[in-house]
Amino acid sequence: MGLSFIQVMLILMAATLISEDLACVSAGLLSATEQLPLGLGILACGVGIWSGDLLLYAIGRGVRDGLLRGDWLSRWITAETLASGEKLITEKGTRFLVASRFLPGSRLPGYLAAGALRYPFRKFMLIMALAVAAWTPLLCFLSLSLGMSVLPWLHDWRLWLVLPAAWLILAFAAKGIPMLFTWRGRRLLVSRWTRLTRWEFWPSWAFYPPVILWIFLLSLRHRSLTVVMLCNPGIRLSGLAMESKSNILSALAKDNPYASAIAAWASLAPGQPEERLTALREFMREHALGYPIVLKPDVGERGQGVAIIRNETAALQYLTECTGLVIAQRYIGGLEFGVFYSRKPGAARGEIISLAQKHPFNLQGDGVHTLEELVLSHPRAVAMAGYFEKKFAREYPRIPGNGEEVKLAEIGTHSRGAIFTDARSLLTDALQNTVDNITAPFSGFHYGRYDLRVPSIEDLRNGRNLQILELNGMTAEPVHIYDPAYPLIRAWIDACAAWSAAFSAGAALRDAGHTAPTIREIWAALNQHRNHPWFEADAILSASSPA
Repeated sequence: MGLSFIQVMLILMAATLISEDLACVSAGLLSATEQLPLGLGILACGVGIWSGDLLLYAIGRGVRDGLLRGDWLSRWITAETLASGEKLITEKGTRFLVASRFLPGSRLPGYLAAGALRYPFRKFMLIMALAVAAWTPLLCFLSLSLGMSVLPWLHDWRLWLVLPAAWLILAFAAKGIPMLFTWRGRRLLVSRWTRLTRWEFWPSWAFYPPVILWIFLLSLRHRSLTVVMLCNPGIRLSGLAMESKSNILSALAKDNPYASAIAAWASLAPGQPEERLTALREFMREHALGYPIVLKPDVGERGQGVAIIRNETAALQYLTECTGLVIAQRYIGGLEFGVFYSRKPGAARGEIISLAQKHPFNLQGDGVHTLEELVLSHPRAVAMAGYFEKKFAREYPRIPGNGEEVKLAEIGTHSRGAIFTDARSLLTDALQNTVDNITAPFSGFHYGRYDLRVPSIEDLRNGRNLQILELNGMTAEPVHIYDPAYPLIRAWIDACAAWSAAFSAGAALRDAGHTAPTIREIWAALNQHRNHPWFEADAILSASSPA
């Protein structure tokens, strides 16, 4: 076409900004037809690719130093998130950056992230230069050897499925194969396989897509996505996020002749730890309580921050580390249940749509194996080996005595080790009547789950001696679905049925004149939830528990 080598090289350099790989292929094809020396083509593509990588890094750095300083973006990306990202890219960034050069599709987000997370610039320049020096000649030589036949190969969509799959297989093999050579490694692989194949251990993002689709269909049916947040007008946003446990318990107890069914509790306001400890002593003296006592944040979820405190030293440590509003509550022994209750607005009676027993999870020592070995060898505990390792970090090397009971999970939370079983066979009219009587004075509640304890199964069936620990709103789950033997399809059906009841209650209240919350109110609550300093009490709980 009459172009000089320099002009062709400049075109190849510019072309790398559009498609690096196709520019390298073009250089190889030009060399195959003797229109450009291969060395010049490799040089042009290499310089163009390397410059483009540095440009992406600079853009990422500019975003970090410019846009991230704005208040609007800091709501999405918190300082804690950035710090976590910087730590991750410091530890694993080099391997990822090298791998991304050979994995199309990962380069743009990877290099932008490297700049935004302040990966060392000189190190980035060197790594990219080495990676480009390896990748560019490889692709150019391939194109030179195969000529025009390489183009259909690159445009075959199956290639772009095979390459990532091959990379994932290689990555798993590189990490998984060495684990096969140690007992601990093999048990950790069993842990991962168990969490993958037993849906009760799946993360929320894996379980909830069908339920979210059903919620979307319900919103179309009821002509509003936010109407569901009217189902419990006596609870902030019906219990979507950041609801106060103390406010809910106060509203439930107000003018309620059955208020004695609520386990005695008190709020400990933020302040000096010694002052809060004094308030705790006053609460315990007023109700003639001794240790153990339960402490938990006023705002929490999934057992976050709940601790059974067995001595004053642990209480002071808890009140020192948990600086927000804390609830102190009588420790109730016996059996724990989750009672999911639904009541149509205006109805005198409701319906218990789920009943699940929450079992603590304990192991027995044998005087030979460490706690870590006991956890890893247990068929269920191994599924939560990662969580237990963090929770019992100081205890893991210890060898529990023969017959010694180790309390892995005392709190009735599935994500923290408790075992849930379907107890709907224990439902009776007496239990239904008792829950109806307790709920009736709370006109602002129609849908949610009571967490309660009773001395025995017989007490539960007769609806007597119930002690309510908490009342959860619309985001509570019918936890019988987490029974280890419960089928996944039925779990999805039951979860969807529960959301149908919530939407129906919200729609009935809307028709009665209530106004659904605005998107702005919902967004503010979710943003507050995202930035809330969640408190983790596992270390305190472990330290204050007997072996």
